[in-house]
Amino acid sequence: MTSNNSLLGRGRMSYSSTAPPRFKRSVDQRDTFSDNFDYDKDSSNRGRTYIAASNSTTGVPPPNNSRSGCTNNTNNTNNTSNTSNTNNNDSVDENTVFETVPYYLPCFSWLPEYTFNKLWGDVIAGISVASFQIPLALSYTTSIAHVPPLCGLYSLAISPFVYGILGSVPQMIVGPESAISLVVGQAVESITLHKENVSLIDISTVITFVSGTILLFSGISRFGFLGNVLSKALLRGFISSVGLVMIINSLISELKLDKFLVSLPQHYHTPFEKILFLIDYAPAQYHIPTAIFSGCCLIVLFLTRLLKRKLMKYHKSAIFFPDILLVVIVTILISMKFNLKHRYGISIIGDFSMDNFDELKNPLTRPRRKLIPDLFSASLIVAMLGFFESTTASKSLGTTYNLTVSSNRELVALGFMNIVISLFGALPAFGGYGRSKINALSGAQSVMSGVFMGVITLITMNLLLQFVHYIPNCVLSVITTIIGISLLEEVPGDIKFHLRCGGFSELFVFAVTFCTTIFYSIEAGICIGCVYSIINIIKHSAKSRIQILARVAGTSNFTNLDDYMMNMKRNSLDVEGTEEIEGCMIVRIPEPLTFTNSEDLKQRLDRIERYGSSKIHPGRKSLRSKDSIKYVIFDLGGMTSIDSSAAQVLEEIITSYKRRNVFIYLVNVSINDKVRRRLFKAGVAASVERAQANNNENNTSNTFSDAGETYSPYFDSIDAALYEIEKMKIKGNNVPNNDSESFMSNTLFNSSLV
Repeated sequence: MTSNNSLLGRGRMSYSSTAPPRFKRSVDQRDTFSDNFDYDKDSSNRGRTYIAASNSTTGVPPPNNSRSGCTNNTNNTNNTSNTSNTNNNDSVDENTVFETVPYYLPCFSWLPEYTFNKLWGDVIAGISVASFQIPLALSYTTSIAHVPPLCGLYSLAISPFVYGILGSVPQMIVGPESAISLVVGQAVESITLHKENVSLIDISTVITFVSGTILLFSGISRFGFLGNVLSKALLRGFISSVGLVMIINSLISELKLDKFLVSLPQHYHTPFEKILFLIDYAPAQYHIPTAIFSGCCLIVLFLTRLLKRKLMKYHKSAIFFPDILLVVIVTILISMKFNLKHRYGISIIGDFSMDNFDELKNPLTRPRRKLIPDLFSASLIVAMLGFFESTTASKSLGTTYNLTVSSNRELVALGFMNIVISLFGALPAFGGYGRSKINALSGAQSVMSGVFMGVITLITMNLLLQFVHYIPNCVLSVITTIIGISLLEEVPGDIKFHLRCGGFSELFVFAVTFCTTIFYSIEAGICIGCVYSIINIIKHSAKSRIQILARVAGTSNFTNLDDYMMNMKRNSLDVEGTEEIEGCMIVRIPEPLTFTNSEDLKQRLDRIERYGSSKIHPGRKSLRSKDSIKYVIFDLGGMTSIDSSAAQVLEEIITSYKRRNVFIYLVNVSINDKVRRRLFKAGVAASVERAQANNNENNTSNTFSDAGETYSPYFDSIDAALYEIEKMKIKGNNVPNNDSESFMSNTLFNSSLV
């Protein structure tokens, strides 16, 4: 690193003794920083033009707001104001109402344009999706959630009608989900173990109602941004563990060990304990006919899936082959023909009563209210998982089909939908990417495709339930196993990707979530994963990323010194070195300042002063004295916002520098009105060195006004600030501007950088 004691006569960037060219820029009156200036005095400061000293001839555009176009013509300003007042007094335009309603009720956006061709496409898509969703709903209900089959069918039948009114993603298919059903199933096991005579329908009703209420209030409160909190690695870890849990639970039913499991005196709750149960008892206690029948169905489904994948390479329509529906129909016929239950002991769904579904359920009756405390954690997990899974599906569909999706509107739609279906005792319903993608490929044009799927489900419930009676339970468990395996298919690819990219933090999240779910519970897995993600977010936001800048030798470019030197060392680049400007420290703040990262800013500034880098361990001895720093330039080009706590910290830092007779310069300050207002109110603007014009060099007053023009206290480039520093060196001015200080700056706490 070379040292350069003078800024004059440098290679490409040479400064003459004359002042740099001046330019004018129109800025809001809030950029005036005279002692008598007040932000509330709008009319007195309108029309002023600001002059900033700069080494560039390019002007900075005015802020993009209503005041940026102000000129010295006061009449124009008044006319604009009068016109604005007149418009504000007008009544609400009816056209505005008609344009706003479709935003909150998306059905009004597509109904006026709905045609017969779209109707036909939706009918075909609805039939295609219903052909495999009805068997899946039965599978989720009986083998995972452990509630009556109608809970799943009502979830699949009623939810599309509500989503058709409030949903904004045309191809989205809503209904029961595997992971959600598993959470419900674990809640059912826990409640029925400790409480007798509890209705399974009541458990389903309460979980669906509470989760829907959580989602509805989250949408009204505009918490849709929470969809960005959980990382893909966390979700992948959880979904993968859910897939494994589904396989384990299904295997117990496929071997007809479920009743034997309940009869044992010890309890097997966690997936790991159930694995131990299978190892201990399966070889001797499994039911041979059920195991053979399950194995045959599993082989058939595997072969059909492999065949579909090969055929899809040549005929994309092969994806619509209803393999699951075909297996269910064939097994129903076999069960009816050979009387599997009585001749071979293979369990079937059997008769199930519809008496409990003949009226709407009130989730707030006294017996159901008593269940809310015990089921709240499960309901919260259901709401979180359902929202994140639906968000993933909606974003993927939005990207594929160029749709604008609002997370807040989706929260409201999902929340209200689950509140409605809870009146029917249904399982929680959410959107799923896989079935929604098949729906889109089937020709779906709108949410009516889901409505037609719901209609077909209602027809099935009223006309075909007599055939559902004969479905073997092990077949539904086999379907669950296939779904669980599909959830695990993407795991190897994700692990390889993160290993290749060095994403060890993501792999750690994946492993922690997966292992916690397997060895403890689903709730613990998702909670620990969420806590870890939140801690990572806080850690990321609390870390300041300031950079020490240096000029690349022989150029006018400034670069991050730490990264530049690291890159040179790592890649052995034969490039120019950097120039150090004696006594001057140039610091870039490339991010918004908030209360979380502003305190870390103090520590990193202290480290830069002591070592010339923010990446050297603070335990080392200082490499240079703090007294060698006479000038500090803050490049605030990336500071697009600042809160009041951070503004206070910044003012304390500047005040501490001033006490050491260090000159402070702010460059590239955002033209955002809130940023400049806050810097002014905090006293930062009055505490730094100001950009002065040539004809005001001898002006010793505290005002910046000259012939109707006002000077901005900020510099437009680092070179402009360096030019002012060079002028001060020539003049021998060694006393920084100390016009004002913070009223708290005399305290011991605020007088130190660290």
